[in-house]
Amino acid sequence: MSTPIRKILVLAANPKGTDRLRLDEEVREIQEGLQRSRSREHFVLEQKWAVRPRDIQRALLDIKPQIVHFAGHGAGEAGLIFEDIQGEAQLVGTQALANLFKLFANTVECVVLNGCYSAPQAEAIAEQIPAVVGMSDAISDRAAIEFAVGFYDALGAGENLKFAYDLGCNAIAMAGVDQEHTPVLLNRSAEATPSPVPSPDPTNKGSRIFISYKRGAEPDESVTKAVYEALQVDHQVFIDQTMPVGTLWAERIEGELTQADYMICFLSEHSIQSEMVAGEVEKAHKCWKQGGKPAILPIRLNYREPFTYPLSAYLDSINWAFWDGDEDTPRLITELQQAINGRPLTLTTAAQKQDILVSPEPAPIPQPKASAQPAILEMPEGSMDPESKFYVERQGDKIALGAIERQGVTITIKGPRQMGKSSLLLKTVDQAVKKDKRVAFIDFQLFDEAALADADRFYQQFCLTMTDQLEIPNRIGDFWQDELGNNQRCTRYMQTYVLRELNSPFVLAMDEVDRIFDRNFRSDFFSMLRNWHNNRGLPLPAMKVWKKFDLVLVTATEPYHLIADLHQSPFNVGEVISLKDFTAEQVVDLNQRHGSPLTPEQDNKMFALLNGHPYLIRKALYLAASGQRSIEEVLEKADRDDGPFGDHLRYHLFRIYDRPELVKGMLGAIKKNQCEDERIVRLLSAAGLIRQEGKAELPRCQLYGDYFRAHLE
Repeated sequence: MSTPIRKILVLAANPKGTDRLRLDEEVREIQEGLQRSRSREHFVLEQKWAVRPRDIQRALLDIKPQIVHFAGHGAGEAGLIFEDIQGEAQLVGTQALANLFKLFANTVECVVLNGCYSAPQAEAIAEQIPAVVGMSDAISDRAAIEFAVGFYDALGAGENLKFAYDLGCNAIAMAGVDQEHTPVLLNRSAEATPSPVPSPDPTNKGSRIFISYKRGAEPDESVTKAVYEALQVDHQVFIDQTMPVGTLWAERIEGELTQADYMICFLSEHSIQSEMVAGEVEKAHKCWKQGGKPAILPIRLNYREPFTYPLSAYLDSINWAFWDGDEDTPRLITELQQAINGRPLTLTTAAQKQDILVSPEPAPIPQPKASAQPAILEMPEGSMDPESKFYVERQGDKIALGAIERQGVTITIKGPRQMGKSSLLLKTVDQAVKKDKRVAFIDFQLFDEAALADADRFYQQFCLTMTDQLEIPNRIGDFWQDELGNNQRCTRYMQTYVLRELNSPFVLAMDEVDRIFDRNFRSDFFSMLRNWHNNRGLPLPAMKVWKKFDLVLVTATEPYHLIADLHQSPFNVGEVISLKDFTAEQVVDLNQRHGSPLTPEQDNKMFALLNGHPYLIRKALYLAASGQRSIEEVLEKADRDDGPFGDHLRYHLFRIYDRPELVKGMLGAIKKNQCEDERIVRLLSAAGLIRQEGKAELPRCQLYGDYFRAHLE
């Protein structure tokens, strides 16, 4: 019996005014892959370009394909973007597409929607067609092409649709693009999960499972315990309940994560603030990229706010489960047992996820004890409000706030982790607004990996974010039609459109620019910013618009080593502010603002232990003023894993213990006050673990010295 011919219909559309896509490359790669496959005689590839809505109907009628592949733009819930008779964008709604494929359900076996945010259409079409692939988020050209190549290479080799989907996702990961979770497979003929998951090893007791949670918090502890007791009957479950001193603890965490088939991550209002939980999720994600496991199973414990970076980068694109109270625990256990057997968690689509999310509201703050005077305390996590009564002004603040009152300034704010850089940036922006300056605030933490992996996409998203912030029309399509390079396009967009459109003082404020440092386009991007700085001084009529342009940059690391020509760096011109830890006088003042929970003697002891570390000082005062811990307990248990700073300390240990050069550098600072490697000094300084005094490198504070000496020696 001969094998039937399977027809693949490609529908491609890239209308005028939409971002240019490499659709020709995508289709060419599909065609070449099928032609060199061993089953090439069993496939026929039909292509339709610049597709209009009526073209879809005609192609389905004429060709009668078994597989339909859409290449183009998606618009989320609204539908897919095709072309009208003039070549402009025309939207085709989700329900219209579903109804169309219902008419052809007797011939179409599979639909692949290889366009951004196409999961809603995939879900609707899947009610009519056995197997549908959609994209749960934006997907880069590179990732879309890699998925298509892997998917059709597998089909050409005679594999089934589920295998083809898995190979397509793996092809994205193998290419080094962090979007392997974006494709979603909806398969009515065989249950599938939207990301590859490992099969249990039949030679062992079930699967190996790692549970990540916030110790000492509720409902985290109780739900974790119930799930642990239920799953350990059939599986090997690791839960971090004991904390032996020394690097054996960090090695154990590393080993368990590396060997796990699944990671169950409990996410509550407490755990999303945990540095350690974020570190474990990051490690699990890296392991998954390298070896296909562990699959991450995120469980929201009555937590309804959107994830923030970095958790959003790892969790937004994969399935979630939701727990709403104790009555949900049995149902959650069943759902997890099914997930371990290969079924997806219940929250799979963007619409389902959006249904459980609510706008963020201020978290309830524990009331201070009677001796504390402030009516409201502020938790130490995150950036501070510019008007906060707990904001401590330092010398750098005066420089930044004074500079932003002028026109045509460049300001760089530098400092290690948790020094208050983002808070000073917000205060600087607030001052600019008070001076009637227009502001665009760009946080590179919010740029997804797809944008950071592709220079074309990055520059366009950079310009789009800027115009969105300024609430002016997006004209990127007008400036990306020519053959100029990205720097020239972006500069023209700024000079001939943004600055002229505003015709007023404008501040471009950028946070977390460190995220650009390891990208291959970093030198081009930063030389462009330096060029913008230099444009203010050019005596040309066209350049006058730059005189009202201000630039504010925030970075944790010293970037000079990344830019070959320092004359092309924006970080060594204008006002360069290096933030320092709090002084003893500032700590005394902050104690008073918290209602003076510390005596002068306790204040001195705390300063000797923490050396003015802004985050640790604020956390100690918050715990004491709110009555959650006495200051005696804070000081006595400071370097313990179950102490007030345990989560913070364990996170730092987990990040460096398996990097011998960092361990050696840290021990050098502790024992000899000397790190011999300049690069290691830079890395440890950026992480906020050491400080430099003259030619000496010291632990940033006594707490770090005590803790890392005990755990690294």
